[in-house]
Amino acid sequence: MLRGQHVSDQPQDHNEPDRFAYSGLLDAMPDAIVLVDRAGRIAEFNVRARVMFGYTRAEVVGQSVELLLPERYRDGHVGDRAHYARSPHVRMMGAEQDLVARHKDGHEFRVEISLAPYQSAEGSLVVAAIRAAGGRHGASG
Repeated sequence: MLRGQHVSDQPQDHNEPDRFAYSGLLDAMPDAIVLVDRAGRIAEFNVRARVMFGYTRAEVVGQSVELLLPERYRDGHVGDRAHYARSPHVRMMGAEQDLVARHKDGHEFRVEISLAPYQSAEGSLVVAAIRAAGGRHGASG
């Protein structure tokens, strides 16, 4: 199994199978990875995302992805998600604007985000690969 060096921030129930069999692979990715379900809820949140945003996995899984945005962008993002869901495809977000995310402590930082649709056993997901675009962010180094 790929969980060899998986960083766990919550107790594991070994009787319950992993929701995503590739969680360890997601944690090995160089980018922050956030998987979002059709309802806009966070389904998975890798180690880099935890560092970048300051939340534990337990704090965000099941929460609205808008939690990761400054409040002034949240309502508009719900509409953007609905538009993307009608025709999901691989694409970069924010081609015509700077994208801003929000850390748990409230500070904001610029990001670059790539989106891709993914069909899992649980249903359709959107994979968001996120990188800090400069300036202050939650990641160290």
